Amino acid sequence: MESIQFFNGNFVPKESITFSIDDVGVLRGFGIFDYFKVYDGAPAFMEAHLNRFENSARLLGMEIPFSRNEIESAIRKLIDHNKFPLSGVKVLMTGGASPDGFSAGKPNLIITNTAVAETNPSFYTEGVSLMTHQFTREMPQVKTTNYATAVRLEPIWKQKGHVDVLYHDGQYISEVSRSNVFLVEGNKLITNEEGVLPGITRMNVINMAPQLGFKVEIRPITLTEVLVAEELFMTSTNKKVMPVVKINDEEIASGKVGVKTKVLMEGYAKLMEKETKQPSFQN
Repeated sequence: MESIQFFNGNFVPKESITFSIDDVGVLRGFGIFDYFKVYDGAPAFMEAHLNRFENSARLLGMEIPFSRNEIESAIRKLIDHNKFPLSGVKVLMTGGASPDGFSAGKPNLIITNTAVAETNPSFYTEGVSLMTHQFTREMPQVKTTNYATAVRLEPIWKQKGHVDVLYHDGQYISEVSRSNVFLVEGNKLITNEEGVLPGITRMNVINMAPQLGFKVEIRPITLTEVLVAEELFMTSTNKKVMPVVKINDEEIASGKVGVKTKVLMEGYAKLMEKETKQPSFQN
């Protein structure tokens, strides 16, 4: 059975989705999206992701052309029709066809549901490394479609054996290109808030931390602190809780996945099990 997607109120094959070359999403990068995973028909934290999508639209002054109920109904229809064992749902809104090449027009709303693969298990057992890059993202609180810097850097970090890039301003870090960052210091989790996207996985880790015996401290983090961290991990929808054991050429602590990070990975796996009624992911 052919999979379907949602485009401006219609359910169509992905190949049928087209919009104007004059769309300011194309011409000016004026667009937003959000993304979450679906496990055997069970969406993970869909409400939180749609809340963030609505907040991104509000911050950019964009009007969503469909109601929350209509969007949720469309997502359910895609999931029920496509029946992927593991998939991702992306809710995307572009600024619409521009009358003058700059001004926004009538927005396009696209919702896709596509099959995905699980992340490499070795990333959790062995940890990963990051490359650093001095860069400050524009409007970090908004999940825009502008990832030009990350896309440009991807071949470089892959060539050097890293999985992503950690942004900083020369003194303080902000975030990985698609993830939030946490430091472990004793029984304390340290994460930043200013200049970063409010990640849904980040939110869930902060909320579950006290149940696992951790206190949470939200404050700016220096690049120096990251390099001498007791343990370090990053969070996102795709990465979940992923241990970071190396920055550039410098190992974090022992260069091994930390014991406390393992506790957090197991805690998040149980949270995902409860959210999606799926067996826990074992590391």
